[in-house]
Amino acid sequence: MRIIAVALLALVPTDTVIPAGTHIPIRFVQRVTSGKDTVGTPVLVQTMGAVVRDSCVIVPPYLRAKGHVVVSKGGGRFGRHGLLGLRFDSLEVRSGRWAAISGLLDTLEYAQPGALTDSGLVSSGKTSVGGVGKKLVPAGVAAAVDIAAVPVALLGGFSLIRRGPPVRILAGEIGGIRLTEPLVIPDEGRCDPAAAHHELAELPALPQFVPRSANRGGTVLGDPFNVVLLGSATAIDSAFRGVGWIRAQKPSVLAVTKEFTAAIASRPAMSAPVSTQYFEGRPQDLAYELPGPNVRIRHHIRIWLLDTLALVWVGAANKDVGVIFKPWEPQATHRIDAHIDHERDRIVRDLEASGCGDLVDYMTIPGAVTAARNVSGQKIVSDGRTAVVRLRSCGAATVP
Repeated sequence: MRIIAVALLALVPTDTVIPAGTHIPIRFVQRVTSGKDTVGTPVLVQTMGAVVRDSCVIVPPYLRAKGHVVVSKGGGRFGRHGLLGLRFDSLEVRSGRWAAISGLLDTLEYAQPGALTDSGLVSSGKTSVGGVGKKLVPAGVAAAVDIAAVPVALLGGFSLIRRGPPVRILAGEIGGIRLTEPLVIPDEGRCDPAAAHHELAELPALPQFVPRSANRGGTVLGDPFNVVLLGSATAIDSAFRGVGWIRAQKPSVLAVTKEFTAAIASRPAMSAPVSTQYFEGRPQDLAYELPGPNVRIRHHIRIWLLDTLALVWVGAANKDVGVIFKPWEPQATHRIDAHIDHERDRIVRDLEASGCGDLVDYMTIPGAVTAARNVSGQKIVSDGRTAVVRLRSCGAATVP
């Protein structure tokens, strides 16, 4: 009888303890601004990664977490910086099932080095103050987003004093929560294997093609194709819009002028056009972008239809990190992050988070490159793999 009792006790599920210090990647689904969003304002985010223990998925990705603002100070005159503090108190561990947590913000995509403290406070930095001929350069998280300048006339000269910027966290910005206390989740007695592979779609046979974009004449190769999308144009549009990506405008005099002035003023330019690249003599069919804190920084992807019958699309995704102006060209050229695999994986996570896409697998297309230059001569580095994502009809956006 005693042996049976011991055996029964061994079968009783035990609670799973997620230790303090665990990092949970998140994606902000709303904008948060210090000074504008007051203390106590609720903050909703979406988790972007699974919590795994012993090869079992304890908390699936693409659920939700709730928090609130605990510190909110807008920027002040004479360069006083803004300050923002967030705390998280609830985590969705299964769809519709919540658990109490204690967590702080520990990473933020657009935060400058040293702007995010161990206590979860984000500082916008300070704006320098100078007289005539001195360049005023904001140095914080959101300094390049919206800066008010007040001209002040003085008897001995002229000074320009800028307000210190508030902290702005953008919708779509990636961050992370660090648990400050252990999280206990009741064990349900089952294990969702982390390495489980779901056969979501059979990859159609691809025609032979050069897996890179090119300039208009086809004489200079450009960005490698690092994403393959399976589905209709409507499904692509629904998936990207579901996570806040915007359809890029077509180039025009008005659009280029807005982008140029936004770059000078270090302000964001929503749906700014992307430069035209070509595949088999055709310009991109679709282009989407996720705006960053200013016009210099954004995520974007150019997409071409590869197979009309099978609805196969190829995409070149990369991240803009600066702007290069050339007097002899009508449109500015963006400087990109050389490591394009980061943007490929960002696209995969965002499409899966929309509820409209699933990663099938990573494949290596014949002719793929691991090191190259784009049409503007910038260096590109990759592992040569292309992510294959199957899109499905999802109706309304499922992002919380």
